[in-house]
Amino acid sequence: MSKLRASKIKKIINKGISMNPTTISFTQISKKIVDGGFVNETSDRTITVLIYTGDSDMSGLQMESKIEGTSHTNSKYKMIADSEADLEINPKETVEFENNGIKFEIKAVYPQIVEDIRCGYMCDLERID
Repeated sequence: MSKLRASKIKKIINKGISMNPTTISFTQISKKIVDGGFVNETSDRTITVLIYTGDSDMSGLQMESKIEGTSHTNSKYKMIADSEADLEINPKETVEFENNGIKFEIKAVYPQIVEDIRCGYMCDLERID
């Protein structure tokens, strides 16, 4: 059985992003320790990611059937970012961005770590109306 390698995972993540890239811009607020206290540091970020519709479960899905057809509305989305994105989310500040007229909020960030190397990030997004 073959073993997962960090270099292969990074290559797969970058290939997926390059097939359908989306560039997003947002302002990220992080806390840095300065002289024994926390100071808020803001930075304007622009990263290229892959955004796709999320979970296949029916909890966030709204269906509306009419004579013309059936409409499916989902507010759950996922996002994949490469290892250079350096995403950080904390419970007190939210990260929101707009893409193609749709506003999103990053709900959770899951670093993908293989062989003690950060290969990328998987994120939960929620569509904001």
